[in-house]
Amino acid sequence: MSKFTNSYSNYLGARRCCDFPAIGPQGAIGQQGIPGPRGPEGLTGYTGPQGPTGRSCLGSTGPTGSKTFIIEHPIDTSKYLIHACLEGPEAGVYYRGKATIDNNESTTIQLPDYVAPLATNFTIQVTSIHSKGRTEPNLLEVSEIENNQFTVYGNNGSFYWYVYGKRNDILVEPKKNSIVVNGSGPYKWY
Repeated sequence: MSKFTNSYSNYLGARRCCDFPAIGPQGAIGQQGIPGPRGPEGLTGYTGPQGPTGRSCLGSTGPTGSKTFIIEHPIDTSKYLIHACLEGPEAGVYYRGKATIDNNESTTIQLPDYVAPLATNFTIQVTSIHSKGRTEPNLLEVSEIENNQFTVYGNNGSFYWYVYGKRNDILVEPKKNSIVVNGSGPYKWY
């Protein structure tokens, strides 16, 4: 066991909760592990110690905190960017873009051809971009997604669009004796 892994385990300790309900100290960045095994949905990501991202205590639920990952800073090579994952009871995907209606009626947005076999249960959101020449808000409406495309209806103007979809089902509340838990500390999966 490396010195870092040992200190990481000591940091997490065996207690279910810490003395103060607050986020703990940022840990050192650990070595990146080897790629994880390929599952039915593709590569699971990198395994190995990544450094503790903090710990807060919420009674019997144990340690909580954000799931962070590190990417190279696109401008300053002496820095990293630390981003966090959005959490929810489903595995989701999103697509987004910007488009314009120029016929005072509608425009059709074509999604990538892999969207239909990849995700279901889509939600579409559109946000009109203000135009200085317009005196009233531009009301936009959308169709359902069919054949990897949807139509946005409204008056002339530009807008941003977001499509959210459900990637696959996950078992949200499994019985402890029905799964095998991998990993330790906040980095657990099944």
